[in-house]
Amino acid sequence: MLPGLGSLLAGRRVGWLQAPLAVAGFALTIVWFASFVREWARLDELPADGGPHFRLGLIGVGLFAIAWGWALVTGLRLLRVTRE
Repeated sequence: MLPGLGSLLAGRRVGWLQAPLAVAGFALTIVWFASFVREWARLDELPADGGPHFRLGLIGVGLFAIAWGWALVTGLRLLRVTRE
């Protein structure tokens, strides 16, 4: 599931920020993963340093985690409001 999608479906405009943040984080992680696999194939062994673009991968995971956590908090707040 895409973080921010539930927020959008619930009518919360914050989902318009959560979703692109999650997509950007996922894209950066994929860029790192592709370069890691390419380097692995080139060296014929696992890159010891995390491969090229390792920092991009970490940033990507961090952005996705932030978006996911933000969407979780938004969802929990929506649940609390609907139960009142």
